[in-house]
Order: sequence, then structure tokens, then C-alpha cells
Amino acid sequence: MQDIPPVVSEEPAAKKSFWRSSKGGCLVVTLVPVIGLLLLVLLVMIPMWVNNGKLADMIGRFEDYPLPPETGWSDYGGEGSIVLRGNGNHCDYRARFTFETGLAIDELTAYYNRANIAGIEGSRAAITLWIQPSSEGAAYRSQTVIVELNSSTDAGMDIRCH
Repeated sequence: MQDIPPVVSEEPAAKKSFWRSSKGGCLVVTLVPVIGLLLLVLLVMIPMWVNNGKLADMIGRFEDYPLPPETGWSDYGGEGSIVLRGNGNHCDYRARFTFETGLAIDELTAYYNRANIAGIEGSRAAITLWIQPSSEGAAYRSQTVIVELNSSTDAGMDIRCH
């Protein structure tokens, strides 16, 4: 009987996975800080986006409410802001609208005192009215009025409110 020498097979060297190679390591080192920064930005921005949506909803509720008689939009759409006014740990929401009206300020005030326009968290929004002074020689009875809605909530995670 003849001995058959064992055949030594030359198997190809196992291929390293991409993540264990130097290229994969560089990618991980680059992506981890980028993902961390993205998460940090989202942690800051998401509460701001939520509060911006709440303000937009309040503005929409006011715009959907019927205008008083003899009144029209001077500039359509409200200007809104969210900040901390005064001291404390809360968010103040403010929206301003400009009208042209033939009504007296007392009539407008009575109209909006009867309005039940919801603020940010369901409670009634505080409504303030101002008359913008008109020129003395105005040929028409119309006057410009600024209407301001105010509401407030807890600060939450919004950095504008701390």
C-alpha cells in the first residue's frame, strides 16, 4: 500500500469585511460625530417647530373668524413671534394683524370681546386693539387698526422661552 501524502489546499485568505478595514473605520469615525451633531440639532429644533405650528394654528383660527362689518384686511396674514417676555419660564405667543375699518375702536373692542378665539392651549387668547393715527386730511372715515393676540404656555424644551 502506498501512502498518499495529504493534499494541502491553498484556500484564499479570508476577506476582511468593509467595517473592519481601514476604510470602514474612517467612515465610522466620520459618521459618528455627524450623526451626534444631527441629533443635537434635532433635539433643539423639534420643540421650536412644534411651537411654530401652535402659533400658526392660532393665527389660522383668528383669520378664519369673520371680520367685523365695515372692516377689511390691510395686510393679509398675521405676523407672529414666540419669545420670553418679562421674567419666568414660559413661552409668550404674539400675533399681529392690521385692518382698515369704518368702525369706532369701542365697537371693535366689543366685537372681539364677544369672540371666543382659542389661544395656544385651548384657553381664550387675549386680544388687544390699537388705532394707528391717520393723516389729518383723510377724505374717508376708514382708520387703520392693529389687532394683537397673546397667549402663553410652559416653556417646555424650546430654547427661545428660557
